[in-house]
Amino acid sequence: MNETFFIALALILVFDGVLMAVYAWAAESASLKKYRIRTPTTYRIPYVKRVVNVTLNSILSLVFLAAMFYYANEHLIYAETTAAITIFGEVLASLLLYDFMYYFMHRGMHHPKVMKYVHGVHHYVRFPTAQESIYLHPLENIAGLGLLTGAMMLIGGISGTSFLIAFFIHSTANIIVHSNLVLPHGIFKLFNFWALKHDLHHGKHLNRNYASLFPFWDQMFGTHA
Repeated sequence: MNETFFIALALILVFDGVLMAVYAWAAESASLKKYRIRTPTTYRIPYVKRVVNVTLNSILSLVFLAAMFYYANEHLIYAETTAAITIFGEVLASLLLYDFMYYFMHRGMHHPKVMKYVHGVHHYVRFPTAQESIYLHPLENIAGLGLLTGAMMLIGGISGTSFLIAFFIHSTANIIVHSNLVLPHGIFKLFNFWALKHDLHHGKHLNRNYASLFPFWDQMFGTHA
């Protein structure tokens, strides 16, 4: 990894921060109210508590990534120049494997005997918006990033470009699925699909739609809604 890699990673993190702020504003905007999936009557989580949790989890995510780059970089990212088709394959393989493992982790965290200890923190948010995308127990935050980087290492490591693209898709999709918005233009069709599916998971069907990116894992294992 070189300076360009870290500049690109910083730009992704800034973009995600801006996207989260824009989505959070849109979910509260009176002029965009008609695009909300659901509108809460009351907020269960005090604003200060939400800000503290999200801020600490953001810092924890950066610390985890820094530790992975320092201690496991040779297994995670390789330095050779890579063809576009290889980048596409590495990104797709990483995200497919990540989402497959995430499906079972997420489903396991919904077991009644363990739900309240970790994943219940996130599900205390019944009307999620972009800000709550990282309202998590710290163990769940680390586990999710661990699955993503673990998937990359399991396929033998990926290029720096592949890492940046996969990380961008992973982090941005996590914000979008919690947006609580269905936007009117056809270009947002995939975003709307993600948001609607995940809102069902937070609202009516807590035991459905466990996958993060690819709905066919839920279809395959009978948890699709």
